[in-house]
Amino acid sequence: MNPVKPDDAAPDYLAHYFSIARYQWIFALTIGVFVVLFMLAFQPFGVNNFDPTFSITLELVLAVSAIGGVVTATVALNEFALRPLVLGPLNRPRLIVWLAWTFLLISTVVFVFYNYLGHWHDLKLSSYLGFIRDVSMLVAFPVAGFLFYIRHESLKSEYVQLRTIHLDAPGARLVRFSSDNEKDQLAVALDDLLYLESQDNYVDVVHLENGSRRGHLIRSSLKRLEDTLEEPMLVRCHRSFMVNLSNVRTCQGNRHGLKLTLDGIDQIIPVSRGYTETILKRLNT
Repeated sequence: MNPVKPDDAAPDYLAHYFSIARYQWIFALTIGVFVVLFMLAFQPFGVNNFDPTFSITLELVLAVSAIGGVVTATVALNEFALRPLVLGPLNRPRLIVWLAWTFLLISTVVFVFYNYLGHWHDLKLSSYLGFIRDVSMLVAFPVAGFLFYIRHESLKSEYVQLRTIHLDAPGARLVRFSSDNEKDQLAVALDDLLYLESQDNYVDVVHLENGSRRGHLIRSSLKRLEDTLEEPMLVRCHRSFMVNLSNVRTCQGNRHGLKLTLDGIDQIIPVSRGYTETILKRLNT
């Protein structure tokens, strides 16, 4: 797999994973949960006023949990609502700027909410600047952990690609995929291939490996793969999905919309109205 140049537009794993809803939720929840656990364990920001006899009470747990919930909601809104409006497609420089903004936003929200809980007892500029410093240092830990996590996911995805690219076993019927620049190649046995799902600038190739669901991300559009793949069993069924008809287990619905289930997984694949007739005809042949 060829290394990616950092100045390309949104090509690297950081920008990619920060653009997928599942990982955006993990990002928000990681920060919120870490804030709760850290504050309960270490009582920073004068929570116990350095009282050696202080003990954790239900009131404190509820207050700290509320702060964690507010932080999670703030990061989620920041990721899903604000970023698409102001930032556009991600690349690494934009992501760095966005992370800096995220640190500032979390610090500000925590400062305001902390003062709200304390009846505005510490609403001073010097305190606000201190919160920016301290909260940013606190949030740096879960952010670093999340970055390590998505790097692990990226390396695992690359490993799957390197492993599946050599599946040319005798008699195996392979479906071969290539990225937009044709540098990244992927081959999956048709019997194991389940479906393709559009993920922004990528397509998630979902297949079975040793009986378990696996996914591999390849930089391409679903439309491009639909036009270039020459596998008749792999059919477009939705604006976001292509499905391997040979692995369809059940088909439910009517001509206004169908739902497919596939061998080996519980996920339901939607069939939109425009593709219903084609899918029904292909399944009945």
